[in-house]
Amino acid sequence: MAYGLHNLRVISYAWWVGYYLRRAFNFDGLCVSIKGMIASVKGMDIKPLPAEQLLMRFNHVIDKNRALEGCPWSFEKNVMILSSIGDKENPMDVDLSWCDFHVYVHDLPLSKMNLGVVTLIGNKLGKFRDMEMDAAGCSWGERCASGVAINVTLPLTRAL
Repeated sequence: MAYGLHNLRVISYAWWVGYYLRRAFNFDGLCVSIKGMIASVKGMDIKPLPAEQLLMRFNHVIDKNRALEGCPWSFEKNVMILSSIGDKENPMDVDLSWCDFHVYVHDLPLSKMNLGVVTLIGNKLGKFRDMEMDAAGCSWGERCASGVAINVTLPLTRAL
């Protein structure tokens, strides 16, 4: 029987690298919690890396995408910083100082609940990512919901 390239089975994994903000933690307990929170269908593996980092391998990209929707994750009231990486990337070279958060902006007049103003506010807190808005590019109600990447190595800003 001849085997050509069409008979090769290519295994492709979906990778994440992570960092837990608390210095001392129980690795086995963290792994059990992560697997329980993510509840992957095809399975996943977690390995420790130097500098308190984790390498997560998802056996299917659907599991990785489902886990990404739940970010940011926390364990014992501490944030886990997670970043998607490719097969050819070195996990130790990934910058894990930024984490995406949902930010709610309160007490804005209706005329200021637009993409321009919320972008300015998001960039004051960190890096603006996106905003929940209607087809006209505005948000209205008691608050604006925005996605902002925040540098977790700096102190948080409570108010602007």
